Amino acid sequence: MNKKVLIGLTITAVTAVTQAKVFAQTAVQETSTDTYVYLILGALLFTLAVLFASIMIFESGERRVKKTAAAVAVSNEALLITEHEYDGIQELDNPAPAWFQFLFYITIAFAIAYMIIYHVTGKPNLSNDEYVQEMTAAQMQKDELIRSGALINENNVAVLTEQADLDKGKEIFTANCVNCHAADGGGSVGPNLTDQYWIHGGGIKNVFTTIKYGVPAKGMITWQNQLNPKQIQQVASYVLTLQGTKPAAPKAPEGNIWADSTTAAPKDTLKK
Repeated sequence: MNKKVLIGLTITAVTAVTQAKVFAQTAVQETSTDTYVYLILGALLFTLAVLFASIMIFESGERRVKKTAAAVAVSNEALLITEHEYDGIQELDNPAPAWFQFLFYITIAFAIAYMIIYHVTGKPNLSNDEYVQEMTAAQMQKDELIRSGALINENNVAVLTEQADLDKGKEIFTANCVNCHAADGGGSVGPNLTDQYWIHGGGIKNVFTTIKYGVPAKGMITWQNQLNPKQIQQVASYVLTLQGTKPAAPKAPEGNIWADSTTAAPKDTLKK
């Protein structure tokens, strides 16, 4: 390709890109609409398309001439030798195929369009901005799950001691459990909750499990379909506060005495 033509086209492209960037910045500062941005971007892409088409036309014409000359005198390499020389070394004018160069021009156009869309107009989010937004949304979801108690299960549940939680547990107990366990926990159809005897094990984890899955064989329904994990934790914690109280008509003990392994004193295994 003629060097002057290539230089002229390059200058035209650079000028178009520079003007488009200035116009885009001015449009963003002066108005909040996207009309100017899209018009400028379209004009830039049209200019680049014309530039690429011109390059391909000039390049195709020159290659056709050189191929014709080379076909006439294949053995005469002087027709293909370029004008420049470095340290006595000359090279043949053997450019890359047109399709390969066209792909290269496409990458240039993509880079320019990407720069304008993401770094000049700032309309879409950059990858780092998207990461921060997604992490913020995930943290909010996690906080909501923790607040609602959705992450609580029989393996990680802990006793609640805040009065507000115990009051809520008492409210749930009064609304759902008094028919079987009496208002004071002394028991009626269900077992006594105030003594040290437990049918399915005591402690927060066992009580939580019993409430969550119920005891269908004994008529106790599965409460996980009606109470969320936080509510089950609250009512289980309240049930444990009934230990040692004096109900009006306590039911006879059922089950076995429960000793929490986390609080029970270690046994002396030394032989005397």
